[in-house]
Amino acid sequence: MQQMLIGIILVLGLGGYYLYNQNQVLSANNLALEGAVKEQQAAMDTMRESFEKQGKALNQMSRKNAQIEAEMNSYLDIFRRHNLNQLAIAKPGMIEKRVNNSTKQVFESIENDSKELDSLDDPTSDINPNN
Repeated sequence: MQQMLIGIILVLGLGGYYLYNQNQVLSANNLALEGAVKEQQAAMDTMRESFEKQGKALNQMSRKNAQIEAEMNSYLDIFRRHNLNQLAIAKPGMIEKRVNNSTKQVFESIENDSKELDSLDDPTSDINPNN
């Protein structure tokens, strides 16, 4: 009877030791997984923030595109309403002066846009796009 009691105590002691070791391993694994979850959460927050910035930038670009299209349509409407060939033949000085001034404005606008885009590509550049 004593041998059986000693056997049961020995089995229970070994079983307890085994469970204690498993508990230690599982605790270490749990800490590692909690760290991984925190890293994933930080990555998701960064991605969410980036997505929001991209969404805002896309909305701004869409609004600007709509403004540019409206401006383009107003300019095309001017050409639809007027026969420039007939006006140029009738009043060449008036048309030439207006075309030259408008062309100059368009080229200046293209030059300013190019400077602005170049300054975006090269952040160390001292070029001011508003010059």
